[in-house]
Amino acid sequence: MGEKTWNFSAPIVFGAGAALTFYILGGLYAGAAALLLCTLTALLVGRFGRKWGFLPAAIGTLAAGIFHERFLAECALCADNAEFLYAIKRCLPYTPVSGVSESAYIIPVIACGLICGVYSAVGVRATAVILGALSALGYVLFGGNPFALCGSLALAVSVCCFGAEDMRRAGLALGAAVLALPAAFIKMPELPPAGEVSASGGESLYLAEEYEQPHCNKAQYARGSAIMRALGDEGFSPDTQTSLLMESAGTFLPTEEVEVSGEYVPAAVCGEKSDEKYSYCPRLNENIFRLTARLQEGDYLDCEGLYREYVYSAYGSLTEKENAHLRDIAEIEGTLPLDKKLAEVRKAVRAELPPENADSSDFAELTVGLARSCGIAAREVKGIYFDKMPESGQAKLADGEVRTWSEVYIDGAGWVVFETSPMYEEVSPLLPEGASADGEKSDEDSLTSGAEDIIYTSAPPRTAAEIREEKKTEKQSLRVICAVPVGTLIILLAAGRIRAAFRRMKRGKRDTASALKARHFQGKELLEIALGVSGLSPEELAEKAEGLLSERFKESERAYEKLRFSDNPLDESSLTAATRFYEEARRACRKQGLLKSLGLWLRGFI
Repeated sequence: MGEKTWNFSAPIVFGAGAALTFYILGGLYAGAAALLLCTLTALLVGRFGRKWGFLPAAIGTLAAGIFHERFLAECALCADNAEFLYAIKRCLPYTPVSGVSESAYIIPVIACGLICGVYSAVGVRATAVILGALSALGYVLFGGNPFALCGSLALAVSVCCFGAEDMRRAGLALGAAVLALPAAFIKMPELPPAGEVSASGGESLYLAEEYEQPHCNKAQYARGSAIMRALGDEGFSPDTQTSLLMESAGTFLPTEEVEVSGEYVPAAVCGEKSDEKYSYCPRLNENIFRLTARLQEGDYLDCEGLYREYVYSAYGSLTEKENAHLRDIAEIEGTLPLDKKLAEVRKAVRAELPPENADSSDFAELTVGLARSCGIAAREVKGIYFDKMPESGQAKLADGEVRTWSEVYIDGAGWVVFETSPMYEEVSPLLPEGASADGEKSDEDSLTSGAEDIIYTSAPPRTAAEIREEKKTEKQSLRVICAVPVGTLIILLAAGRIRAAFRRMKRGKRDTASALKARHFQGKELLEIALGVSGLSPEELAEKAEGLLSERFKESERAYEKLRFSDNPLDESSLTAATRFYEEARRACRKQGLLKSLGLWLRGFI
């Protein structure tokens, strides 16, 4: 006569694994939806049998058939999101997928349904392995939260080891997954770079390995990809920008040849890679403003202006929080000439970071932030630096210094190394004659004035004020703002009705003893709510109740006592007594007032 109990262990583990996986693949809302749908389905599977696990998949498939066009649009949206994440993670061109929709609700429902069907068919262990593999694949292809990845993989392994058949095993599995979260902080030791480099002896050399990813939304990145394709058709690329700059300025600086292993790219490169060899200009930095002052209007400036539009959208903006923090450090006027802004950035970095207490990444991060705060596009670059190449011109990459430096975008000239640490700044001065590295007043007729006049006239860059205006915090749409309370209300209503259905199911059982217990104890619960008491003995409850309600409670209590202590089969009158008590207690609750009755209805008690 024992009543089947709820098994919460496996559903909780299953819901947690699904939520982590969907969070990596689809974001926070998809993870929350997966947690709700998968946990609820797993509970139904444990309660009513495996067939319930296929119900969400059937509903999702039916919805896909009814809303066929919308479903195809949602598939296109998912494909578009995947394409964007994949492209930006690997710095590849991105083309939007046509026919996308504004929201994606059908796809998560179908995906959750399929996962629930797998869970019903093969159990929690096999499903955990599948979810772990999906989360790992999603992280590798599209990126994501490393904590969620560690949690999902650890949960998959721990479920395979411990199982989730009861609360003890489920607790061990979840505990092991939580303990594995600090693994997200573990960094693999960096191996010394392998390979060799050959260049002119005695020269300093920057070899870039990894550039900072662009800070773009989807529309900006799509526009940037279109720009790069258009520039490629015109024969313009960042790798050829320095040579095109010198050609337009009519001044050719001496170039050197670098041969390097792997995917390293020298700074100030003048041509695309050919047979592991690059051509680069070691004297570019100290001559950059002389070159830009001599630029001629024409195809180069047209292409450079278009490329600059992408650069400023990808590397020229900060969040409001970052802006406020950098303004506290040093508020640099965005309308200053370029050389003065660079001098102010260098001065502020020196004041904030004493060289003896900071490493190269600290200098690069602060330099990039301050440059962006005053309207200069900037980025961090990680790679290998040689202070001086050996006289032989040959060196192993492992002999160089692995470090991070900053590059700023000089309008008209492209990306140029900009050092702010006193330790390195002599090898990349990037200040014209007459400009002071400590920010003192410089000659008003410095070389930047003539350069900026030409560039602003031919292809004007965006000012700092325009950059800041574009970077306003996006407000949530009215639909999203309304969806949160409406969704919460729907969930509360659904939870209350599900609870009421379960209570009704218990009262309607064919087993007379189970039905009597359910009606008696549910009626007692309602009686305590109506009286505003709890924890009283049956005698005390009978005294507090009045009139017919007290009589009905006493009759039901006698019927329950008879069930407990008598071996005789129950008669119909005992069940009737419990039923009448429950109905009377329910009427008493409804007499408490409209608001209280509504609260009890929402909670599923009546």
